[in-house]
Amino acid sequence: MSQLVTDIITTDRPVANSEKRLSICLRSNGFSFSVTTVDTLLLTVGDCPLSEGMSAMEVARQVAKTIGEDEVALGFKQMNLILPTMQSVCVPAHLYDPSADRQYLATAARVGEGSGIYHSYLSSLNAYLVFAAPADMATAFKVTLPGIDILCQHAVLIEAAHRSASSSHPYILLHVREGAADIEAFFNGNLLLTNSYPAGDSEEVLYHALSVMKHLHLETPDMELAICGLVDRTFFSRMQHFFPNVTLYTGKPYTFLNPDFQTLHTYRHTLILS
Repeated sequence: MSQLVTDIITTDRPVANSEKRLSICLRSNGFSFSVTTVDTLLLTVGDCPLSEGMSAMEVARQVAKTIGEDEVALGFKQMNLILPTMQSVCVPAHLYDPSADRQYLATAARVGEGSGIYHSYLSSLNAYLVFAAPADMATAFKVTLPGIDILCQHAVLIEAAHRSASSSHPYILLHVREGAADIEAFFNGNLLLTNSYPAGDSEEVLYHALSVMKHLHLETPDMELAICGLVDRTFFSRMQHFFPNVTLYTGKPYTFLNPDFQTLHTYRHTLILS
């Protein structure tokens, strides 16, 4: 639907690695990444292709090489690897038992061979997100970038939606990616739904967004739909015909020194900039 950053935009300002945060998001034919500071200064954003047929370890090494092996070796204050998945489930913290991750996930999806089961804590909801992701990829990055945290897209999107959701009216965050739509639905500040739906084109994305709104009875005049990811002007205009209040989710208000960042559409990079 849209064109992502095809190279790397960065700034030359020296910042200690101990003050940096690194976010990496893999997709089928490449990866994107960002480096920010703890005080929300945007330092680097990149989108890079990957060759077909690369092993998990080759992917991890290529990512580290692109970011800068010397930089990676020194370590960042925080490192996140986002592995998009169609298999996840949210469990309240007071009910969560780490030994039962597989059972939790079995209630929502069938885990295929080659997948590992992981979890991450959602501080905004005091809950755990349990998800499946390629085990070889997670292992390769943990070996190549020691200390990196493995997340799925919903861990990022739920926290992002929770920051923006109103405490008094319905809020849906719709993230569009290759072949799928990720949806987080909130009402009165509470999470009602987190799920991913197969979507080959914009019509299927629209169908799933409308279905969630109707099935959860969120179709009210004050409902807000925020959209991000692979979104273009045509898709945005079409969504305006079906939803009362449509906005682009632009993420955190990052500051920057490099003027090239003025051309960056942050809503297209929510997974690495939230």
